[in-house]
Amino acid sequence: MSHATVEWVYVGVVISLLTWVGAESWNVERTIEHVPTNAETIKVIAQQWFWTFEHQDGTKEVGQLHVKQGVPYKFELVSKDVIHDFNVPDFVVLMDAVPGRVNVVWNMFDKPGEYRIQCREYCGFGHADMRAKLFVEPFTQTAEAATGGNQTSNATSSAATATQTSGPPGTPLTILKGASVQGSPNFDPDTLTVKKGDKITVTNKDNVPHTVTSGTGPTDPTSAKSFDTSIIEGGKSADITTEKLAPGEFPFYCSIHPYMTGKLVVQ
Repeated sequence: MSHATVEWVYVGVVISLLTWVGAESWNVERTIEHVPTNAETIKVIAQQWFWTFEHQDGTKEVGQLHVKQGVPYKFELVSKDVIHDFNVPDFVVLMDAVPGRVNVVWNMFDKPGEYRIQCREYCGFGHADMRAKLFVEPFTQTAEAATGGNQTSNATSSAATATQTSGPPGTPLTILKGASVQGSPNFDPDTLTVKKGDKITVTNKDNVPHTVTSGTGPTDPTSAKSFDTSIIEGGKSADITTEKLAPGEFPFYCSIHPYMTGKLVVQ
């Protein structure tokens, strides 16, 4: 066999291998990017420095996301300010959220549990705290029948109830307009003094969600152990009861914007 023949055989083998690898890569990429027709759509809104999730039935969640095991989900990612990066590391979900553009990624969560959602693109001072919780609820025939396939809506409604006020308003604590901007006044008053048993009514006058959470910050091991309003949407109010609090000082912060801090004094 001549050298020319050997060279042509070698070239043919290389071309065949490259063609096969290219075809397989294209097929894998097509499979990954192809969104199943039965996928449920969730709109993911990124904003300094928190996540908002809107389900296709109109349910909205802030700082947490409830999904069902074994159900495909299509995420439509948008940003209200700068570039963010939606990342669920345990499921290798990663996609940019870019202002003025809708990016799409999908996933089917096969393991129930609680997981971390984070931003992987530096987006300013609060980048490290731009986190949320993902709750993958286990699939059960009983739960699916009882909820009519709407477990996400029920979970969110329960969280929303916790932010509502009841009865006459208590001692006022106001989240000021513009409080989410670092360096701006945030809580009024920043030190609130009440008597044990008094009710505190927190009113959010800002246009973004906030919380009033006990503790010095997200890394405080006692965070949210004494009180936590959960998410308070702009223009809404929430109550804090002090009946179970011992007299003393309780620092608090916003879990969405941790640089917002204050202090509660219970006499």
